[in-house]
Order: sequence, then structure tokens, then C-alpha cells
Amino acid sequence: MPQYLKKILTGAVLYIILVIFFVVLKPIWTSIALTLILGLILLFEWPKLFNIKRPTFWLLMPFYPILPFLLMIYMSSIEQYRILLYYMILISYSQDLGGYAFGKIIGKRKLAPAISPKKTWEGFWGGIIITFLVLHLLLFLCQSKMAFFPSVLFSLSISILATVGDLFESLLKRRVGIKDSGWILPGHGGLLDRFDSLMFVAPLFFLLRYYLIKLFNIVG
Repeated sequence: MPQYLKKILTGAVLYIILVIFFVVLKPIWTSIALTLILGLILLFEWPKLFNIKRPTFWLLMPFYPILPFLLMIYMSSIEQYRILLYYMILISYSQDLGGYAFGKIIGKRKLAPAISPKKTWEGFWGGIIITFLVLHLLLFLCQSKMAFFPSVLFSLSISILATVGDLFESLLKRRVGIKDSGWILPGHGGLLDRFDSLMFVAPLFFLLRYYLIKLFNIVG
């Protein structure tokens, strides 16, 4: 099976799982799922990126990946924040989707060839466009509005943070000479590969959570 097809099929399955845990099931199950994912990353993927005897392993781990996951676990435990977290994932992954699509179709200029050779500037700007459109689609569905300039700034911030998260994880893999952080998600390179963009976006949504739940008309 071609790699891109495997990625599409796995992505579709992941979206179904996302809906089940963020929309259908109760918040406690969402928190349990995120806790389990963090545990699997720390047990099976994080040690592949660092030598456990090196100080970097212990110094970086509390901030990446533990802190972002703790913020997401906290937000998932409260219904209104869990909905916001669901929107965050959709918006953040729209950057990945847009970046992949635009980069595949018109990508020419490399964004960071020494870290991630496949990423392009065209993909980055395409990701911002898709992020902006998905943001406004969600606002429309929530019967809300956001002024043009703030929405551009917000979309740009999410895209930059998501891209930095992706590049940071790519840098960690490149320094130890591995392609995938794990084997759990076929075609996606591991759990950390799927959550890398969220690591930097989650703190932004956490800091703005009071404003964003009002923006999206989320009620408790």
C-alpha cells in the first residue's frame, strides 16, 4: 500500500477516534486516553530520542512532552474546555493538512532543508490559508464571528507554533538518526509525530481559554 494512502486511511481512523473520545464519551475517558498516550510516549518513544543517562533527557522532559499533555489532560477533564480542545486539534491539524497538500502540489522552496527536507514555504503559507478557513468555518458553525485582522493573527500564530512543534520533533529525530518516533501509528511515524504540533499550540489555547470559550460560544 502506498505511503500516502496508508496515511490517509490512518488519518480517517484517527478522526473517528477523535470524535468518539471528544464528542461521544464523557470527559473522564478523554483524560484517560490522553494520559495513556503520554505514558506510551514516555515509555516507548521518548527514550529513542535521548540517552536516558544524559541530563537532557530529564531536563527537557517536564516541559516537552509532559507539560503540554498535562494542560491538555486538564482541559479535557472539563466539558467546555474539552470542546475547545477538540477545536484546537481540528484547527492545528488543518495546518498539517494544508501544508502537506500545498507542499505536494506547488512546493518548491525548502523551509528547513537541514531539519525536514519535505517542508516548503509554499506548504507553510498554504497551511495558514487552510487554518484560517477552518477557523472561520468553526466560528460559523458556532454562530460566532472574529474580526479579520485578529483572525489572521490568530491563524498565523497557530500555524507558526504548529510548524515549530513539527520541526522541533523532526530535529530530535534527526539528531539521533531515526525516521519515526514510534511504530504505533502506521504511516504517521508514531504518537509523538501526531502530537508534535499540539505541543506548542496547547499552551496558547490554555492561556486564551477564557476568551476562546466565549468566542466559540461554548457553554458549560
